[in-house]
Amino acid sequence: MRCPGMTLNCLLLSVGCLVSPVSADTSRERVALFLSGQDCPSSHRILVAELAQVAGVTRVDLESVPDHALVDVLSGAVTPEDLLAVVRRHVLNGVRCQAEIMKSCISARSSPADR
Repeated sequence: MRCPGMTLNCLLLSVGCLVSPVSADTSRERVALFLSGQDCPSSHRILVAELAQVAGVTRVDLESVPDHALVDVLSGAVTPEDLLAVVRRHVLNGVRCQAEIMKSCISARSSPADR
């Protein structure tokens, strides 16, 4: 099932890849998960809470890009597949929301709290 805004979101992610400066900080990676389904917005709070508990996750952002969870992780600490399994096991069980890993060039950067 295609969402009407999916093409626009993918285009915005692609444009962001072209204009985003490359981060010199290679100790972090960003995993982008695409969320689709009518129950996804109501699952945001639990999604953030569950992902934040995963060892190696430093930040979870569900606000910057619509219909996406941007998860900053320490390099090598956790795989995108591990994060997807957490989402599917703890968050999306029984709700109408699907998640999938997106290949992305959105880089992780330090937040003000990390400085």
